[in-house]
Amino acid sequence: MRWVLCFVLSTVWAAEPGYVDPTSCRPCHPGIFDSYQKSGMARSFGPVGKLSLPVDFLHATSQRRYAVVRKDEGYFLQRSAPFFESRIDYQIGSGEHSKTFVHREENGKLLELPLSWYSEKNGSWNMSPGYDRPDHSDFRREVSDSCLFCHNGYPSESNKGLAHGIDCQRCHGPGDLHVRLKGPVVNPARLSPQRSMEVCLQCHMESASRTLPEAIRRFGRGPFSFRPGEALSDFMIYFEFAKTSPLQRITVNGSAYGLMKSQCFLRSEGRLTCTTCHDPHSEIHGTEALVHYKQVCRTCHAGTHGAARRDCTGCHMQKSRTQDAVHVVMTDHHIRRTPLTGDLLAMVPESHDRISGPVKLLYPSTLPETPENRLYLAMAGDDAAVLNKAIEAARPSAPEPYFALAEAFRKAGKAQESLAAVRRVIEISPNDPHAYVLAAELFMSRGDVDAAIGLVAPALSRMPNDSSLLNTLATLYAGTARFDIALRLLSTAVQVSGSDPLSWLNMGVAREATGDRAGAIAAYQRSLVLQPDLERARTYRARLLRSP
Repeated sequence: MRWVLCFVLSTVWAAEPGYVDPTSCRPCHPGIFDSYQKSGMARSFGPVGKLSLPVDFLHATSQRRYAVVRKDEGYFLQRSAPFFESRIDYQIGSGEHSKTFVHREENGKLLELPLSWYSEKNGSWNMSPGYDRPDHSDFRREVSDSCLFCHNGYPSESNKGLAHGIDCQRCHGPGDLHVRLKGPVVNPARLSPQRSMEVCLQCHMESASRTLPEAIRRFGRGPFSFRPGEALSDFMIYFEFAKTSPLQRITVNGSAYGLMKSQCFLRSEGRLTCTTCHDPHSEIHGTEALVHYKQVCRTCHAGTHGAARRDCTGCHMQKSRTQDAVHVVMTDHHIRRTPLTGDLLAMVPESHDRISGPVKLLYPSTLPETPENRLYLAMAGDDAAVLNKAIEAARPSAPEPYFALAEAFRKAGKAQESLAAVRRVIEISPNDPHAYVLAAELFMSRGDVDAAIGLVAPALSRMPNDSSLLNTLATLYAGTARFDIALRLLSTAVQVSGSDPLSWLNMGVAREATGDRAGAIAAYQRSLVLQPDLERARTYRARLLRSP
């Protein structure tokens, strides 16, 4: 029987200094504040609203059936065979295109739910983006800080680390001094065109889906540390493939990426920005939007076509299906002289492979030739030899490059080099559980279990409630037949994170090894409830049920 190392994240978002309850803005700016609350950005994250019932959906690929039900405690998403349910606490997305739902565990961890609502077809239910596969994440996918960064306000003391939607301070900066002392606040309209545009780029610059990677945050910068008015390149560096893809597909967060490839933008010399067309404080729709966008286009193209042409964007900014959320249709912001042909709204299959290959800088388009900047480009390229050379030149004090190097060497089958890199991560960041899990895996690959225990056990003493370390150390002790210690560790692990199926799988193995047949069957069954496609649990449970 195989033991499984696992890593389970815990969601912790520290409060950012200077951010206040956004309702503090309303007394002085009631009109703008109320108008903004109706916008998609303001409604991009929040408590789940009213849902139309009944909802009964069968996912053909995984053969799992889901339903949404209403109870006294709120809405719940249920899965049948085996039965499992999770309370729906929040929704991500305004509903203009979609709503994806989120459950918050008692420890604060946010888990994305597998069923989403889409505005297409006058409102329909389907699998959440990335879930249309037989081995999807079901109720286990954690909501990352990069997801919340573009859907949520900044964590503050007032919102206890979880805000509701993008608020005023995302564009105007922390509001504490402005509210208390009438101090200055950022007005993007008074910034340079580049700095003003970057307020939008921070969330709308995605070059492609599933690249490796499409952006890297600067070393030492926290996930919520960008402030409007600073250079975006001081916070994040963006990349795209060196070779342009022939596929004319767009991503949900790629509107600015499309716009900045357009000749209209390139020739405007900073005059065309996102706010040329979009009022960030309000939204317009229908006929009003058609008239407005036509007027904007005609400021530069007054003599183009006849006056009877009502919809410039319909031909030159066509709606298209997004590649990362295939049930979503959005406006392609790449302004084209000649409209694309073919059915841009035709359904496309969901892709799950991670695409890699040579990359180049996207934004900023150039960077000073420094060792650190060359290191970012090497990290995006994912070539172990190139990355190692860049690290030797830059000698970074941050752990991220060494972790990237460890992963690159591991993928290349170079365990010794990978272990050396991950040891450097541990030196720099001794409380990063990722590093210990990877190091343990590398030690185990060469049969050195005692060395792995000697590394992981002290780390667990510093981080006693980290489920990944508990599980890893339990696996190591089981590898030396010390199942009593493994069981104690796993008992703590399932208390800390009872939604982790691999902890229950390992619990079953340990119980079986100690002769607890009934306990092992129960643990395997629990792991299958949490992950129905966990074949090892199914195999182990079936074997025990067959045995006398």
